[in-house]
Amino acid sequence: MSARPYVICHMMSSVDGRIQSKRWAFEGAARFFEVQAAKIKVDAWMVGRTTMQEFSSHKPRGKAKPAPRIPKTDFIASFRSKTFAVAIDPSGKCSWDSNEVDGDHVIEVLTEKVSSSYLHHLQENGVSYIFGGKSELNLKLVLEKLRKLFGIERVRLDGGGGNNGSFLKAGLIDELSLVLMPVADGSLQTPTVFDVEPGTTRRTAAKLALKSVKRLEGGALWLRYRIEQ
Repeated sequence: MSARPYVICHMMSSVDGRIQSKRWAFEGAARFFEVQAAKIKVDAWMVGRTTMQEFSSHKPRGKAKPAPRIPKTDFIASFRSKTFAVAIDPSGKCSWDSNEVDGDHVIEVLTEKVSSSYLHHLQENGVSYIFGGKSELNLKLVLEKLRKLFGIERVRLDGGGGNNGSFLKAGLIDELSLVLMPVADGSLQTPTVFDVEPGTTRRTAAKLALKSVKRLEGGALWLRYRIEQ
């Protein structure tokens, strides 16, 4: 049995790999992502800090109050949910006034550079958190902790491009679920499905093995690939 969860990266993109849909003349594009995501059976979904801030509290936290020093150790809050929402938030920027997103218990993934006042904020709101490194995240360690501490066996990784790229580079994605929309974007310097590093590198591109293709309404496709590292 693997020490880490099985990771499925689920994304929606244009035919040229762009993932920001604001310019797409395609009504209800987000629905294509959400409907297929709901069909992927997982214990947790995981996103980067920018995406998770769409789900976290929009109330200003105000000026941080001095807090007693809190040890930089993992914290498991009380929860009843069997599913989880995981935020990759190394610097601790997401604010919370609840420990759930749509019924999924929130887990913050942090580095040890976060302040005690932020940890106090998480504990006060019943949000669990784990540490993945001192100043940078060790993603393999993060996944292993999610398995060991929360019993998570399958994770849906929902982006963004930099977050996906980091997991891909570390060889930690097992499967790609891609909703391919019938639009050609062509914009420069915008996020793509996998943003790993700039320019041409010596890194070998990940090889994919096609598992299935499903045609969706409007000419969109749902592609499933196994990633062969």
